[in-house]
Amino acid sequence: MFVKEKLSQQELDYYYCKEADGMDANADFVYLNQENVENIKYYYKNLRSVILKKMSTGKILDIGCNTGFFLDVMEGFECYGIDRSPSHGKIAQARYGKNVFIGTFEDYPAPDWLFDCITLQDVLDHTIDPLEVLKKCNRLLRPGGFLIVKVHDVSCLYAKITGRNFYAFLPPLHLFYFSRTSLTRIFKKALFDVEFSKHMGHRLFLSTIFYRLSRENQNSIFFKMFKLISGTRLGHKKIYKNLHDIITVFAIKTGGEN
Repeated sequence: MFVKEKLSQQELDYYYCKEADGMDANADFVYLNQENVENIKYYYKNLRSVILKKMSTGKILDIGCNTGFFLDVMEGFECYGIDRSPSHGKIAQARYGKNVFIGTFEDYPAPDWLFDCITLQDVLDHTIDPLEVLKKCNRLLRPGGFLIVKVHDVSCLYAKITGRNFYAFLPPLHLFYFSRTSLTRIFKKALFDVEFSKHMGHRLFLSTIFYRLSRENQNSIFFKMFKLISGTRLGHKKIYKNLHDIITVFAIKTGGEN
């Protein structure tokens, strides 16, 4: 499933570097508030524990690294990151130096067979050509390297119940929508074998849940609830969420051009 009328690469660059880069104070509160960062890292720490079962060291690349949230929990690995947002990328560069590239993955200059693990967390559904992105990941991974992709699962029961109101349907922010079946298919085309996939739960503030349900519509009841409880004890109540609406796929490089 995909958006029929996509923005150009130039338009997407403007959108992410301007509109989605902290211009909205509400988005800043939800995504960059320090306590919300801790909730984000709750998922990342769980992901780290899964990765450690496969490898204990090596070079890892996080595509769409934001300010370096995931890299921060991957102590013991040689960490690299990419982010198209200059403001976010510069924060990550302050900690990881030249290992962080500011720009798009398509423009990322790196030799083949460099990484042991690559992650795309909430990224693949933002790309103009997901298959080409996965093919480049294949080239950058060493033989037997791991690719980890996290996206919304449009085949989940919650998505079917909510239909067109499913919160992840957000063009032009999301250009493609995936199910477990379509992910397996596209991974195979890019010469990866899916080893396993998991619907890993997240921890969110109650205020964050209302914000996401509002779909940024300031006239909705959910947005009004978000504004009402933001900054209150009720708004800071931590809720464990696992509606099987987000899927994390673990795949192994099985072939490539090299």
